[in-house]
Amino acid sequence: MKTAITQFISLAILLCCSFLVNADKGADTKQQFEQGNKMHTEHCYKCHTDKVYTRDDRFVKSLSALGKQVVRCKDNTGAPWFDEDTDAVVYFLNEKYYKF
Repeated sequence: MKTAITQFISLAILLCCSFLVNADKGADTKQQFEQGNKMHTEHCYKCHTDKVYTRDDRFVKSLSALGKQVVRCKDNTGAPWFDEDTDAVVYFLNEKYYKF
């Protein structure tokens, strides 16, 4: 009986820890989305609107291509982004438009 109780308690602790880790990931992705949205609004709208992401003939066809395009745009505009900012913009665009 003690073994079953010990296993139950261990399982309960493991589930609680898993919940806390996943809850933290949710907060991280929300923060990354918000940061990407902010950077996108401040810099990307200077050159184009959201229509560039939704047009039928868009040339970004993969997450890798999206990342390369964001870096290209960042470099061409001189946006003062850290790697984390660039990653956040890629995350934001993928979540909002591309869904890769």
